[in-house]
Amino acid sequence: MSNNDTTLVASVNLATDSPIRDEAVSPNESFIVQAPAGSGKTALLVRRYLNLLTVVKQPEEILAITFTEKAAREMKSRVLKELVLKDGIAAQVHERSKQLHWDLELNPQRMKIQTIDSFAYGIVQRMPIECQLSLDYQSMEKSDDIYCEAAVEFFEQVLRQGVNTEYATDILALFENNIDQAIDTFASMLSHRQNWIKSVQRVLYAKRDGKSDEGIFAQLEATRNRYVGNVIETTRNSLPDSLMKRCKSLCRTVCKNLDRSFHDFERSDDWATLANVFLTNSSSLRRAVNVNQGFPPKSVEKQLWSELAVEIEEANLIDVFQRIHRIPDGAIIPRHREAFDSLCLGLPSLIQKLNVVFQRRECIDFSELSFAAQRALERDEMPTELALALDYRISHILIDEYQDTSDAQFAFFERIMTTWNPDSGNSFFAVGDPMQSIYRFRNANLSLFQRTFNQDILNLKLQPRKLNSNFRSIPSLVEFNNRVFQRVFGTDENADYGQVAFTESVPANTQLKENVNEDSVNFLLTLDDPDGSREARQVALRIEQLISSYGSNDKIALLVPTRTRLSGYFDALKDKGIQWKGIEILKLEVAPVVRDLYSLVEAVNEDRSRLAWLSVFRSPLCGLALPDIEKLAKFETGSEMLKCTTLSSVGLELVARVQKAVDQSKRESHITLRSQVERLWFRLGGNHAYEDVDSMVNAERFFELLESTTEREIRLHDLWSRVQSEYVSESGENADLDIMTIHKAKGLEFDHVLLVDISNATGTAPRELVHWAEFENSLLVAVRDQEIEDPFYDFLRREEKARDANENKRLLYVAMTRAKKTLSIFGRFNTTEKKPRTGSLLALLEPFFDEATEIDAEPEPKDLHVTRGNLLTRIDPSFEWVEPSSKYQIDESLKLDLSSDFEIPAPPNFRLELVLGKLVHRELNWLSQTTQRENVFSAERIANWQQFLRAEGLCNEEISLLVKKTQKHLNNVLNHDIGQWIISPNQREASSESAYTANIDGELLEIVIDRTFIDDADVRWIIDFKTTTMNEDFSHEELLKESEQRHGKQLSRYASIMQMCDPKTIKCGIYYTDIPFFIEVEVPQNSLK
Repeated sequence: MSNNDTTLVASVNLATDSPIRDEAVSPNESFIVQAPAGSGKTALLVRRYLNLLTVVKQPEEILAITFTEKAAREMKSRVLKELVLKDGIAAQVHERSKQLHWDLELNPQRMKIQTIDSFAYGIVQRMPIECQLSLDYQSMEKSDDIYCEAAVEFFEQVLRQGVNTEYATDILALFENNIDQAIDTFASMLSHRQNWIKSVQRVLYAKRDGKSDEGIFAQLEATRNRYVGNVIETTRNSLPDSLMKRCKSLCRTVCKNLDRSFHDFERSDDWATLANVFLTNSSSLRRAVNVNQGFPPKSVEKQLWSELAVEIEEANLIDVFQRIHRIPDGAIIPRHREAFDSLCLGLPSLIQKLNVVFQRRECIDFSELSFAAQRALERDEMPTELALALDYRISHILIDEYQDTSDAQFAFFERIMTTWNPDSGNSFFAVGDPMQSIYRFRNANLSLFQRTFNQDILNLKLQPRKLNSNFRSIPSLVEFNNRVFQRVFGTDENADYGQVAFTESVPANTQLKENVNEDSVNFLLTLDDPDGSREARQVALRIEQLISSYGSNDKIALLVPTRTRLSGYFDALKDKGIQWKGIEILKLEVAPVVRDLYSLVEAVNEDRSRLAWLSVFRSPLCGLALPDIEKLAKFETGSEMLKCTTLSSVGLELVARVQKAVDQSKRESHITLRSQVERLWFRLGGNHAYEDVDSMVNAERFFELLESTTEREIRLHDLWSRVQSEYVSESGENADLDIMTIHKAKGLEFDHVLLVDISNATGTAPRELVHWAEFENSLLVAVRDQEIEDPFYDFLRREEKARDANENKRLLYVAMTRAKKTLSIFGRFNTTEKKPRTGSLLALLEPFFDEATEIDAEPEPKDLHVTRGNLLTRIDPSFEWVEPSSKYQIDESLKLDLSSDFEIPAPPNFRLELVLGKLVHRELNWLSQTTQRENVFSAERIANWQQFLRAEGLCNEEISLLVKKTQKHLNNVLNHDIGQWIISPNQREASSESAYTANIDGELLEIVIDRTFIDDADVRWIIDFKTTTMNEDFSHEELLKESEQRHGKQLSRYASIMQMCDPKTIKCGIYYTDIPFFIEVEVPQNSLK
């Protein structure tokens, strides 16, 4: 156990909440635990998991769900580490694992610790018929181009003469017949269709069952009115009684002065009156009132209003009044009825078009993956079928980061637990922190945590518990954050608006010491710094100080709310010589190699694209000087530019090289665009023209995107859209700090944190075409209309802004609680405004400005705006690409034993079988060296296969076929007990694809053994993998006989050579990955002596 681990264990044992922790890990009860930042929730999850292993019959009965794959790997690693140490409960688990033959150290894949998406994908793989989804489909993380394609095809269909023109007209009217805007909006709707698809189905089912339109809209309006009533009731409960009494008296007088009726807050109009008394039209607090608001000059009510306004502001109740400002009624105007009705009729066709695109591209997004898994789980006999499909029944569920659970995921868990009851021996355990819920854009529903915390889940009694220990930060940091967030969060909680009550933390790590050299918190404000340049220089200076004071071992992180305004900080860091590593910070489109490749693609496909051709000529692939570029700019096409004879001598040589490469490329029009451009890029010296180490990786990523977006037709717009959604790969070697968004930093910790660029307002959610929401098991809906405003839509929009504002508070909490030793906060504002921008993170810290150091405006350095010219770089004009050899290198283990009497004719697809064998062997070698099996079929891994197969000279159709076959073979191995045993990375003295050379009877033999290891009985195994495609009517008996005849001599030779290295008893076997099937081949031990 490391010193850090020992320290943490000691601190946990001494923590004030240690009795709660001990109680929460009991496997006999169900708990939901609120665990603030730094409270050691991963350790709690591991302890709970280990305790559950002492009571289950099989480890697969425990399903542990994490929010990210990284968290899943960390938790599984922590469990394995505990099992190796064999301390405390881990010793019992180790013994139980040995007795029941779990062998978790050798078979870590039996621990079902995974993300919800990974679990859903497993269900789809096991139950494809019930899920109604092909196993061949790949899941896509980014699907914007797919949504756009589906939206375009949808409108192409509905605008076709005579096809559904009625609802198409109503839909387009919402966009004033702007078809491009309509396509963009519908593509966006597809990206979060899980929010509305069931609502639309509900309306269509009502129509199918004979319910009239009038009845449907009456129900929708009733839901609206109930929602307004709920808002009013929430407001009433949020205001102190003493304040309400005085407000009622004030409103009564104001309404009398204005000759309006007032009903003591019994009607919604009364609450609107209350809001108008204190708020302006822009929903900010009034600074004065006059006769227009019902306050005559010198009236005594003005004094009462002033007292109440001060009290409202000091008690942070302005947002409560904003909720009831301009509160609408629930009526739906006729135009919006027609629009909503048309949407409900049209959206199923949009979904249908999306499914067509999925089928055509053989891929799905994560939403479709979730829907598919739900289709299997919604069957009445699901629990039994799921248990049969998975080969186990789920008895215990653990959920990490429960505050980020979505409604769909919650329904997913409920369906799994549908047959559980208090006496079934099942348990549910969830841990999370409402103060760290920052994923509303991913449909995270914070209210699920708050409601689950206050009530049971299904038939299980939940024990709610709260932790308060902080093992991460030094005491002064914990105390500072307590002070800040007590003010920011307050003590009120409201699930409907995402409002959380603050939970104070207690410093608990006794080994962390205060830094006596400086303050743990540095709060710096730069005044009148509109472009943020002075802030950026202060940030660079602070980082320089941290590196000097603490050395290179301390981890430093620079956190930002968004990626959009980082260029100034990059310049300041560069000036100081500070190296940084970005975590999904820079877009792929900014990489020079990617921009040059896109220009090359555009030039190859469009001879008249002058800008693309000129960009290629100026890029390092050619490197023409500006005088030559000016001459080429006079031509209209690339062909004309290539024939120009008035260039400089160097320019003529460079263009001639480009001409030669382009001519060769034109003769390769029969190959895919990806292959054509890739070969052209290599001929131009692309792999030598760029100096940074990341260019090749980014180029490969571009080629993958090019292939996926131009498989059947060239869609350059889609290609660039995909490029814009990707991030560059950065090596980060010798980096002094990490730069990332606050969202990316969640779950991480650093010695020093710098929080920057918090002075601008954070982004708000886009104005959706339709607002869909569930309320009291009914549909709450409002339509956006550019011509006729819907007050209820604007009201719901303001509700969303209130939820966004509360999430901003949580975002700030996540950022400020990442630090272990020091926290540096940087902000700026204009002195003319006298306060930070509304909606910014800095505005939340305004009450603490008196603790900040202010830096006044100063003259800019004279050399600040000196422009640095970019040096022209280019490949050597004499460079010539040499095409690599494509000769096949066949492994010894794949060769047939021609000395055998058993003759087998070579199949017609022998070449593909050889390549398949090479790839499967390579992947089994990789699997035998890693415990991280979650990424076996990830998009990145499959892209790696495709690159390998392409290097073998295969075409797209062959690559697609072998990718599917490889997935099948690896899936067979991973889901077969013997297969898992063979490739387990924990086998003793194990090696894969190992080469040996020996002198046998005067003959020098070289062999490659696929897999060898020593088992628990101290026997050395030699395993030969065979990827031969088996016929459906094969016989195990015949296969056994054939294997001994064909491969017995070869395995005996392997055993003889291995005997020279290791005198242990040797056993040999053949593992057929296509079936899967294992055959032990007898090798006489006396022949090995």
